Amino acid sequence: MNQSQVYLDERIRIAAEAFQFLKSTTIAQRAAFMHAVATEIEGLGPELLETAHAETALPLPRLTGEKARTVGQWRSYANAVALGIYTEARIDLANTETGKSDIRKFNLGIGPVVVFGASNFPFAFSTAGGDTASAIGAGCPVIVKGHSGHSQTSTIMANTISTVIKRFGWPEGVFSHILGANIEGTDTKIGAYLTAHPLVKAVGFTGSYWGGKALFDIANQREEPIPVFAEMGSINPVFAFSHLLTDRAEALAKEYAASLTLGVGQFCTNPGVFIAVKGDALERFKKALASEIAVIAPGTMLNKGIYEHFEKNKITLSSQNAVAVIAESHIEATLGQGRPRIIRTTASNFLKNQVLSEEVFGPFAVLVEAENNAEVLAIAQQLKGQLTITIAGTTEDVKEHQDVFNVVKDKAGRLLFNGMPTGVEVVYAMQHGGPFPSCTDPRFTSVGPDAVKRFVRPLSFQNWPDEFLPEELKNENPLGIARIVDGAVVTKTSI
Repeated sequence: MNQSQVYLDERIRIAAEAFQFLKSTTIAQRAAFMHAVATEIEGLGPELLETAHAETALPLPRLTGEKARTVGQWRSYANAVALGIYTEARIDLANTETGKSDIRKFNLGIGPVVVFGASNFPFAFSTAGGDTASAIGAGCPVIVKGHSGHSQTSTIMANTISTVIKRFGWPEGVFSHILGANIEGTDTKIGAYLTAHPLVKAVGFTGSYWGGKALFDIANQREEPIPVFAEMGSINPVFAFSHLLTDRAEALAKEYAASLTLGVGQFCTNPGVFIAVKGDALERFKKALASEIAVIAPGTMLNKGIYEHFEKNKITLSSQNAVAVIAESHIEATLGQGRPRIIRTTASNFLKNQVLSEEVFGPFAVLVEAENNAEVLAIAQQLKGQLTITIAGTTEDVKEHQDVFNVVKDKAGRLLFNGMPTGVEVVYAMQHGGPFPSCTDPRFTSVGPDAVKRFVRPLSFQNWPDEFLPEELKNENPLGIARIVDGAVVTKTSI
C-alpha cells in the first residue's frame, strides 16, 4: 500500500466515524449547520471571485451570481431538511384487537458520500456545491475530490466548510477535501480508488459521460454495489414547429443563438440540436441565426483540456458526410477561445449517423432539416435520454404533434414549452436529471432541495419503545414535522 492509499484510507475512515456522529444529529441541527455554511460563504471576500476568475476565465459578474446561487442552495436545502420532508416519517399504530404491530419508518443518511467537483461551476456544482449540501443535509459525511481545473478555488471553499465544522465542534471527518496535486497518483486513479472503497456508500458526480460511466461501472463491480448519481451531459434538442416558426423565426433565432453561446456554450443544458421541417420559415430562421452567430465573439473556455476537446469534436462533426457549416462567428478566435459554429444536415443523415448526436461541449450545434413530420417523429423516437427537451411551438403546434410530445416525455427530465433550457432554477419542482445516458438514475435530481433524496434510505422500527425511537418517529413529535399516521397526514401534533 503506497502513501496515497494510506492517506485516502484515513480520510475515508474518519468519514465513517463521523457518519455515526451525524446519525445522532437532528434535522434541526443539520439545518443550522447548513445555514452557517451559507453565511460563511456569503462573507467570503474578493479573493474567492478573483481566484475563480483566474482559474476558469469565467467573468466576475457570472461568478458573483454563482456565488449567490451557492449560498441560496445551502439555505434552501437547509430549510427543506428542517421541515422534515426527506425523513418521510410514516407511523402505523398498533391495534391490540387485530394483533397489528406498531410499525414506524423514516429515512436516514446512507453513509459516506464521495463528491466529484464539476469544471464549469466552481461554486455551485463543486466543493461546496449542491451535492455536498444535500449529502450533509441527509446526514452523510462528504469526501470531495476537488477539480484540478480550479484547485485553489476548491481549497478556499473547503476551508470555509471546515471552519464551520470546527465552530460547531463536529468531527473533522464530516467533510474532507482531496486534491490530486497533493498526493501521488492521477485524478482518475484517485477517483477510482475512492469509489471502490468499501466504506464509501454513494457517489455524486457532474461531468462527462465517460467519467461518470467509469465510476458507475466501478461502483457496480464492487462486492457491495453502491449508487452513483452521475449527471453526464446532454444535447438538449429543440423541436421547432411550423406555427411558431412562421410567426417568430427571427426572434427564435436570436433566443437560440444567445442560449447556445451563453458561457461559451459550457453548460450541460446547452441546446446542441435544433430540429424543424424545411420550408420558408426555416430558411428565415437560418438566415437570422447566421447573422446572430456571426457577431458573437469567441470566449475563453474553462481550461486547455476543454478547449482541445471542443476543437476536436467540432471538427469531427463538421467533417461528417452531408454536413455543411451554415453559421459561424466572423470574429477570429485566439488559442483557448471557443468560436461559435452551427452545422446543418438532413434528418435522414442525422438518423443514420450517430456521431451527429454526440455532445460537443461548447458553442456548437447541429441544425437538422426534416422533409416532413414523420422524420421529426423518427428523430424523437431515436433520441437517447436527455436532461432537457424543448418544444418551440404554439398550443396549436402541440395539439397537432401529440405523437412527438408523448415520445419526448420518455426521453427527458425537463420538458420546456418555448424558452431555452440554459438556466436551471434551484426550486423544489426542478428536475435536473434524465434518462440514461444523461444520468445514471433518472429518478433523482441534482438541483433543488429534492437532491437530498439521493443520499437517504428507509429504515423501519417495529414495536420499539418510544424512548429508543428517533426524534422523527416519537409519539410527541418533538421536531414538529408533518408525518403520515395511519394513512393520514398529521402536522406538528403528538399521537
